[in-house]
Amino acid sequence: MTSHNFFSRDEIPTYSQLTPGFVAENLETLISDTNIEINRILNSPEELTYASTINRISCSTEKIHRLWGATNHLAAVMDSEEWRILIDNKIPLVSNFFSEFSQNEKLFNLFHILKEKQGIILKSSEKKVIANYIKEFTLGGINLNVKDKSLFKKHCLELSELSKKFSENLLDSTKISYLHISLSSLIDNPNKLAGVPQHLVQSSKKTALSKNLDGHVFTLLMPSYIPALQYAEDRDLRFNLYSKNSRRASKLSDEGSQFDNSPVLASILRTRYKQARLLGFKNPAEMYLYSKMANSPEEVISFLKNLSKKARPSAERELDRLKSFASSKFSLEKIEPWDIPFVSEKLKESLFSFSNEDLRDFFPLERVTRGLFETVSELFNCKIRDVTKKHPDKVWHNSVQLFELYDGNKLIGHLFMDLFARDTKRGGAWMDESRSRRIDKNNLQTPIALINCNFSLANSDDNDSYLTHEEVLTLFHEFGHALHHLLTEVSEIEVSGINGVEWDAVELPSQFLENFAWEYATLKKISAHKNDGRYIPEALFRKIIDAKNFNSGLQMLRQVEFALFDILIHYKLESAQSPSDRDIFAEVDEILDGVRAEISIVPYPDFLMFPNSFSHIFDGGYAAGYYSYKWAEVLSADCYSKFENQSQESRGRLGQKFRSEILSQGGSRDTIDSFRGFMDRNPEMEALLRHSGLT
Repeated sequence: MTSHNFFSRDEIPTYSQLTPGFVAENLETLISDTNIEINRILNSPEELTYASTINRISCSTEKIHRLWGATNHLAAVMDSEEWRILIDNKIPLVSNFFSEFSQNEKLFNLFHILKEKQGIILKSSEKKVIANYIKEFTLGGINLNVKDKSLFKKHCLELSELSKKFSENLLDSTKISYLHISLSSLIDNPNKLAGVPQHLVQSSKKTALSKNLDGHVFTLLMPSYIPALQYAEDRDLRFNLYSKNSRRASKLSDEGSQFDNSPVLASILRTRYKQARLLGFKNPAEMYLYSKMANSPEEVISFLKNLSKKARPSAERELDRLKSFASSKFSLEKIEPWDIPFVSEKLKESLFSFSNEDLRDFFPLERVTRGLFETVSELFNCKIRDVTKKHPDKVWHNSVQLFELYDGNKLIGHLFMDLFARDTKRGGAWMDESRSRRIDKNNLQTPIALINCNFSLANSDDNDSYLTHEEVLTLFHEFGHALHHLLTEVSEIEVSGINGVEWDAVELPSQFLENFAWEYATLKKISAHKNDGRYIPEALFRKIIDAKNFNSGLQMLRQVEFALFDILIHYKLESAQSPSDRDIFAEVDEILDGVRAEISIVPYPDFLMFPNSFSHIFDGGYAAGYYSYKWAEVLSADCYSKFENQSQESRGRLGQKFRSEILSQGGSRDTIDSFRGFMDRNPEMEALLRHSGLT
């Protein structure tokens, strides 16, 4: 196999040299070598111990996880035809390996022997690894007969290919769809761009030039789409942009059916139901909840409907206020979805005397990053150093930064941050792992995390990018995920960092860290006005806090709507066995309409093809799990409540306890035990409702 430091225990991987050619050349050999090593371990005459079996097996399989994970990461952030072809060609190979691994009866028997045999002494974290493997193998079809195992493997491959297709369709549709405002239209209507922030006017002009067009081009990438919808006074501009975004990856989009995700998501759902029933579950929701904190779909549905009930009175008042303001201020007798961001922003400015764009001037990315690092250092006693210039060959794009994380003088991990939007990059924000912590034969392997966002590139004279407060929250959120991965002290790779953490609890550290971006002490650290360098005045901070829960009821209902739709299509899709994609998609629409009738109070247009771009559940690991955001927010708000009104000294002690009881534990024990270790009690919803302004 070709040498590459990507497999090193302690070197930083050189992403710039990781090519589709390298993966194509080495992946098959790597899988073959791993299978040989697994068979050697299973047939070894050595004494049966955790170290001689599971530890050796995970050392071998880790290389595949790393290489395939990096392949998918680079395809997500540096999309190209070469990466797509490679993944298309190698998905069957990788899917087959993991399917056969989780259906290996000798391995499954080994787990049970280690778990039950007297005289084998296991640490609690090792017991958790074994318990997780038994669950994983059960969900992988270990208990099926030979015929059904083969069918299950076929479904796994189909789902891998379908999820990739869903993602590519959405990316391609997003890239190809944009709104062009020509110079001639600006002559006819000089006020066409009225209200659009100056930074967006400039960037939209650059985007037009890059497409050999005159005038301005607004894209569906979030740094362009969101502020255009919030600030453009021209209602037609807002409608046209909203319409294009709503039709993405559907037959109603600009490109027609070329990137239509309707048949893709129908096939995904049909295959998930087949998988679930093969395994003995009634539906995919039960299957996906088998390894989560929530016990049943009914519990999730009850949780979501309870949140909806709590939020609805506030949401109704908020919508009435928006309607009244839209009528009196803009003569809008009916407020449409493409009006809501604009009217909301204007109402917020009227009520609190500032706008999101006013705040942007206070948040240069360099200062935000430095202040974030200071906050993390104070809470968790760790230091972060920028080493990008020291290792320029390690990054996959020249805008990516590389950091080292220290506990005193001890290096504990690395962090890559890829923060800017590109046409070749998946939308949204996410954290992923590059390498996980482990100790093997007393040799420490340090973890590496990857943070990905989609912020605007610099458009200012000082060559720094400026963030909205929403984007600041996003950065804090993803950094919370990274800390969960980097500050782990667990030796077993399967449960170190974010590995092995229940999916509906994995958002706890990320949402917890967001809270500190609402504190004045933190805002002073992360702010420096572009004109004079002053931090946010206390009077403006008070307005920010007053505005924090603006429209929070509407926002809560929106998240509940998404989550309830997700759990229901994985719980009660009667057409799932139909061979007709049209039947399935029709019922998906019917379920969505029912959820909106029950939960939403905002009208939706007929052309909104929301499921076609719901990548979280069709390509992001959140199938029957979108509720996790609110579920984990109950935990995170509860944990943060312990920090409220505490002295700096007390907060330092609490930060260390949060680190030791939650961050350092990774997935080595159930999250409820980590939560109780920090809070000394069970979770309560009161803090979430209070923080959301719903009590």
